[in-house]
Amino acid sequence: MTSTKNHFATNLLQLQNRIKRDSSSYKDEFSQTYLNYESTLQAYLMKPAKQNKQLADLALFLSHVSHCFPDELKQYPQQLIDILKRYATVLNPDMRLTFCKCLMLLRSKNLIEPKPLFEIFFVLIKSQDKQLRKNLFEFMLNDVKKIKTKQKNYKLCSQVQQYVFTLTKENHPLVAKYSLNLLIDLYKKQIWNDAKTVNVISQCCFSKITKVLALALQFFAGKDVEKEAESESESEDEKTTQQVLLGLRVGKKTKSRKKRTDRALKSINKDKKKKNDGLPHFSALNLIYDPQDFAEKLFKLVETTNEGFEIKISILELISRLIGIHQLFLNNFHHFLIRFLNPHQREVTKILWFSAISSHELTPPDTVEPTLMAIANNFITERNSTEVIAVGLNAIREICDRCPLAMQEDLLGDLVQYKTYKDKAVSSAAKSLIQLFREKNPQMLHRKMRGKPTEESITEGAKIRQYGEFDAKSYIPGAEIIDLDNQEKKETEKTIKIEESDDEEGGEWVESESEDEKPKKRKHSEDDEDESSEGEWVDVSSDGEDGVENSEQDQTKLMSLAEKEERAQKISTERILTQEEFKKIKIEQMKKKITDKNFDKKSKNRTIKIDSDLDEDEERLKNNGLVPLSSITYINKKKAHDKESRMARVKEGREGRDKFGHRFKDSRLGKTNKEKLKTKSFQMLRPKLNKKHKRSFKEKQMALKSSFVLTKNFSKPFVFP
Repeated sequence: MTSTKNHFATNLLQLQNRIKRDSSSYKDEFSQTYLNYESTLQAYLMKPAKQNKQLADLALFLSHVSHCFPDELKQYPQQLIDILKRYATVLNPDMRLTFCKCLMLLRSKNLIEPKPLFEIFFVLIKSQDKQLRKNLFEFMLNDVKKIKTKQKNYKLCSQVQQYVFTLTKENHPLVAKYSLNLLIDLYKKQIWNDAKTVNVISQCCFSKITKVLALALQFFAGKDVEKEAESESESEDEKTTQQVLLGLRVGKKTKSRKKRTDRALKSINKDKKKKNDGLPHFSALNLIYDPQDFAEKLFKLVETTNEGFEIKISILELISRLIGIHQLFLNNFHHFLIRFLNPHQREVTKILWFSAISSHELTPPDTVEPTLMAIANNFITERNSTEVIAVGLNAIREICDRCPLAMQEDLLGDLVQYKTYKDKAVSSAAKSLIQLFREKNPQMLHRKMRGKPTEESITEGAKIRQYGEFDAKSYIPGAEIIDLDNQEKKETEKTIKIEESDDEEGGEWVESESEDEKPKKRKHSEDDEDESSEGEWVDVSSDGEDGVENSEQDQTKLMSLAEKEERAQKISTERILTQEEFKKIKIEQMKKKITDKNFDKKSKNRTIKIDSDLDEDEERLKNNGLVPLSSITYINKKKAHDKESRMARVKEGREGRDKFGHRFKDSRLGKTNKEKLKTKSFQMLRPKLNKKHKRSFKEKQMALKSSFVLTKNFSKPFVFP
């Protein structure tokens, strides 16, 4: 018995394993080990700066078996906390990390409350131990996540949250920074994504600590919508459904493997349901209580702060985002930006972007007009480079897209003259400005620049909105095409019901034809009232006989504007539209912008293809519907014409094509000229061989030059070495 106790005294891992299996049988061994720990601890506290491996092993052992003897180790967690509080600065780094690991183990076994644990951890964060701070931060982050998601103890979670809120106001830079980092990471993980958390982070924008201020501004810079790199890496590590099914297909098929595959598929579907729980994730800027007051305080801060230029740019970006999203009134902001509108200014493209996103429909035109004049005078001049002129025109276009009333007719007339500029980047930017005012206010353009009247210009061109006027519609524009698409889907079924003309009686059921058989139908224009007039032939998908017309499709094309509006209003009120139908409506609205009003009358067999700009839509979604920076910095320049780029384009064109002359190698389709000479008769070759070939003047000159070189070389005397 004595030898067994001595063996356990030297091998704590084996004793730990035995106690976890049967704690009551090894209670005496545990008591002896606990007494050994207390005596070793008393001796160590005399010299806490040294490392004691025996004490570290005993402390970890007690933490692992603490759930087996809760009464005996009732004071053990508080004892560790007191040691760390008293000797936090003088403890050996390894021993301090060991005591923290013991507290983490006790917290994982729910033997200590999170609030006192967080208090001692934030005290230890003040120490100059980077690895310790990293471990403590990761543990607190995962612990809060566990409380909210797994334990679902919302009361305890709110207490911890309130305590972290108070730490953001601490004067110590490390405590304030790590507490703010904890709030930001938990918001991104959608653990603490409420409005209270966002407003506490917003108060950190006025902190006197530069790192805390920069961190809070970076949070509001629009990057909170994007997923963290950690969450992306976690999603990449997870197995997909296709990978799981591929693993089942390879190898021997057994019942156990099939069961494991089914369990894996169920877990994947369960994770997908958790991710797509339907809870909306609002941007942080939309959760601020009083955005107007917040923007005014920030503007006062940027005027009086002594921080660096990067911090000022971040504050200006946050102010402009607030103005653009909430449509705030901050009249002095545009005048403040004018002093930075210079081509040689640092980060001038961002400042132009701030001017664009801070303009909205309710911004007074008088406050935006000086900004347009400053951009025109400083950027759009002949003394600047073509890139500067193009960026200036892009910035004016984006500002006028939100405030078209701020543009003067004289200034617009000068800017549109750049459409004939020699550089393509400048001419493209000017043409985009012309296209914008064709939609917003075509009367400001010269008559020859207004373009052909389109269906949209007929309906919207006459409605030039004044300041503060909204065009609220009771229907979805373009929804009149929805029923037509549904009709085309029904025609692909096996049987359809065809509505016959008024001369025939009722309708009948007929078998549908194959999709490849699409008979031609005659489509009459609006002006053709005579029966003898020739119609246009278009491809329509019909499954009936040749004499049956798709009356609903013709009616949709020949509808007047009032009828289209009535039909769109009816569809919008009676149906719930899907995302695919909204995409089709968007494409139809884009077609109306480029289709002239006489499209159905004069054009024959003409199709229009629209490529939806998904990248720009995603970028606008990340920016809360604001204009992206790329729309201002984009310059339509010619591609590089150096040799590498040209060879790359040549090789790209050769892909998927047979090599030159490759088809003649393995076949007898043709021969070279030398091969053909061998088979010709000598009578055919005699005139060519007897013909005197006269040398050209260039050949004679080269031959004479070579002869002079030879004579000159041989005329030199030979010298022996």
